[in-house]
Amino acid sequence: MTDLKRLLKGIEYTADRDISGVAVKKITADSRSVEKGDLFIAIKGNAADGHAYVNEALARRASVIVLERDVDTPGALKIMVKDARITSAIAAVNFYGDPSKEIKVIGVTGTNGKTTVTYILENILKRAGFRAGVIGTIMYKIADEMIESDNTTPSPIALQGFLRRMVDRSLDYCVMEVSSHALDQRRQYGIDFRAAIFTNATHEHLDYHKSFNNYLDTKIILFKDLKRESAAIINRDDPSFERVKKGSSCKTVLTYGLTKDADVYADRMDLDINGSVFDLHLKGESVSVRSPLIGIHNIYNMIAAASCASTEGIDIETLKEGLESAEGIPGRLEAIEEAGIKVFVDYAHTDDALEKVLSALAPLKRGRLITVFGCGGNRDRAKRPKMGAVAARFSDHVVITSDNPRHEDPGDIIREITGGITPNYKEFSVAEDRREAIREALSRAKRGDIVLLAGKGHERYQIVKDEKIPFSDIETASEFLREMTR
Repeated sequence: MTDLKRLLKGIEYTADRDISGVAVKKITADSRSVEKGDLFIAIKGNAADGHAYVNEALARRASVIVLERDVDTPGALKIMVKDARITSAIAAVNFYGDPSKEIKVIGVTGTNGKTTVTYILENILKRAGFRAGVIGTIMYKIADEMIESDNTTPSPIALQGFLRRMVDRSLDYCVMEVSSHALDQRRQYGIDFRAAIFTNATHEHLDYHKSFNNYLDTKIILFKDLKRESAAIINRDDPSFERVKKGSSCKTVLTYGLTKDADVYADRMDLDINGSVFDLHLKGESVSVRSPLIGIHNIYNMIAAASCASTEGIDIETLKEGLESAEGIPGRLEAIEEAGIKVFVDYAHTDDALEKVLSALAPLKRGRLITVFGCGGNRDRAKRPKMGAVAARFSDHVVITSDNPRHEDPGDIIREITGGITPNYKEFSVAEDRREAIREALSRAKRGDIVLLAGKGHERYQIVKDEKIPFSDIETASEFLREMTR
């Protein structure tokens, strides 16, 4: 049990009666998880308003209800606050004993590359003798415990709980992805970030943020919140570099890129289907790196991670070991090969990400490049024709299909994608069923061809309306390839 006064420290509130001596079992913003003696925080979200679930929380015997607007709470202590989101973050920090003061937290934000950067950085830290946990899109890793990820950045209550568990497991670092939704909803509020990495910013989630400027400003929140002694690691080559740098509040700003204008840079690059070789230049030192990761975009990811690790005092030889031993990331240009056909599965679901992946694969093909992709429903519609145009520009054949259509008609999404393909490009087909689209692409492929399955990456489901239907690009492609070689 936790004393309510301690839980509300740093929060402006009014209570309907004296809270002295009141204790709560746990805090939650999910009425379904409420148990006797819990504190329930009613948060107004984009899809649902927690105030509508107060009665459910009361029925489950919550003892304290926190509200932004007044609702009857018979039998429970009522706490009124101005901002329930910030309240939940501060309360979580207090409940779990402010764990980010006991573990070094590094945040990674940007449109693309977040997951890869966190995995590479984790590996470098491991090579340097540290123990690091990871919070991100694929999973939450706490020592040897792997937890399925619901959100790239979890709710502040869950997030503080994970940090506490990392501290209790004696981890030295937490490397976490920080999404734009999380920043806008202040899920990271109260975390003492030791460093933050900015990968890039391209048009994404505009269904939520409404404009690119809003989206970028949201990303910059992470850097505005840094303490003076923290470090900002920023992609020097990204068009938004100056705005992010100007928005940073810390004294240490380290830039990375592919030119000598950056503090940390890569050159002498040699890229092929099996990986990348490049020279890493850092603080007057240089080293040659040979990595199994493919493409210039992954060189950016590697030097971002190396730049951040260097601010932690890790030497260049250890950086080299960490980069070279970093294995492929699930669903990020994850490869399968059978009968001379190379299949890559990648999470690319924006026009910029798709262009990066296709521009990495196109020069490496010995035959044709065949691309399968779709666009998510109830998400940014502006990117759909752009993705169609990118796929057509780089691919010898494109199969357009479904990708988490949610509550939209898959056919409508596909028509918007094909609207971006020029009339003279005839090498595309449509297969609304994703399984059939993969079958078609593989049936077209011959020895020496490359097939890219883009959009879903590590995901093991398709979202149709509100249902998650089991589906994996990797498993489906592997199944068809085995059939082809029988």
